[in-house]
Amino acid sequence: MNKNRIEAFTDAIVAIAATIMVLELHVPKYNDLAGLIEEWPVFLAYIISFTLIYIVWYNHHNLFQKAKNISTSTYLINGVWLFFLTLIPFFTRWVGNAPESTLPEFFYALDLLLWSLLFQVMDHQIIKDNPDAPADPTNTVRYRTFLYLGLVLALIVSFIWPLGCLIILVISIILLGIGVFVMPREIKK
Repeated sequence: MNKNRIEAFTDAIVAIAATIMVLELHVPKYNDLAGLIEEWPVFLAYIISFTLIYIVWYNHHNLFQKAKNISTSTYLINGVWLFFLTLIPFFTRWVGNAPESTLPEFFYALDLLLWSLLFQVMDHQIIKDNPDAPADPTNTVRYRTFLYLGLVLALIVSFIWPLGCLIILVISIILLGIGVFVMPREIKK
C-alpha cells in the first residue's frame, strides 16, 4: 500500500470528523450569556473531542513518518482505527445533548479506549513491518498505562455518575502537555 495515499485518506477522514463536530455546535437560542451557558455541555464535549483528535492526528503523522513499508495489516488496522475515530462526532453530540446521562458518557469513553488501543496495535504493526523504525514516543508503559487507566476510570465513573467526560478532559489536557513539553519532536516533511 502506498504510504502517501493512506496518510492522505486518513487526513481527510480526520478533517471530516472535526468538521462534523463543529457543525453540531448551535447558536444559542438567546443572545445573552445565559443562552451561551445553556450550550456548555455540547461545547465542552467538542473541546474534549477536538483536543483528542488533534493529538492523535499529530501522533498518527509521526507514526507513519517512520514507516517505509505499509503492510495490508497496517492498512486494515488503520481502517478500523478510523472507524472508531468517525464515531467520535456521534458520541460527542450524544454526550452534549444528554450531559446528565451515564450511557452516552460510557460509550464515549469506550470508543476512546478502543480507538487508543488500536493506535498502539498499529504502532506495533508498523514496527513489525519496519524493524529499523523506533517505537512511537507515546507508546511507553507509563504513557499508555496512564491513558488506559484513565479511560477505564472514566468508563467506570460514567457508568455510575455522569462525570466521565471530566476525567477524559483531564486526560486530554495532561496528554497535550506531555506531547508539547515532555516529548517534543519535529514533524518532518
